Amino acid sequence: MKRFNKFSRRGKGPGSQLPIKHNQKKPFNPEKYGKHWNGIEVQLAKGNKAINPIPPATQPIIGTLCIAGHKIDITFSEANRIVEEISDAKQRFNVANRLGMLDARSGTYRG
Repeated sequence: MKRFNKFSRRGKGPGSQLPIKHNQKKPFNPEKYGKHWNGIEVQLAKGNKAINPIPPATQPIIGTLCIAGHKIDITFSEANRIVEEISDAKQRFNVANRLGMLDARSGTYRG
């Protein structure tokens, strides 16, 4: 005798209506993520540049941050500050969006 299974999934959802083609290869479009997305990278510092700090700084250069053709040498503390600022900007954007403060008449307060 067959047992009744109340958790049967046959006949429900989009998978039962059409055959689903898995692993579809769509061409990658980097512009979907922003115009500078493809031009962001970090190149590690090598040789004498990585060991000796540039005065008056006391920390060594860890690498070069490249964004949209601009190259900036950064230290550990600068890299940490960049990460904190970007993370904070993402959080502020999400809150402002939820509060409806992103219209054309609103802006960032600079006290």
